[in-house]
Amino acid sequence: MEHRTRNIHVGTRLNNAEYEALKTLCNRTGLGSTRLLRKLITGAEIREKPTPELRNLQRSVDRIGNNLNQIAHRANAAGVLEKSEWDRTAALMTALKEEIQKWR
Repeated sequence: MEHRTRNIHVGTRLNNAEYEALKTLCNRTGLGSTRLLRKLITGAEIREKPTPELRNLQRSVDRIGNNLNQIAHRANAAGVLEKSEWDRTAALMTALKEEIQKWR
């Protein structure tokens, strides 16, 4: 049998308002109640789950980055892309991904 690292069970009772608040927070974050409570206890940052629009934007940015990487790889192999150009493009992609992460 596998040993659990979390072997202490804690049960609690909530009134209707507390339970509704917990469910609302779970829905907003996309986390289950157990995981959410662990994050709250440890002081971890709780973020709302990304909207479908943001997820689509993130997938699009990832695809663009992937395409740029493939183009740069081919151009670099053929000797037609200078390293400074690739570095600048990579820095822009990184900045764009960081900006998207802030929205999460």
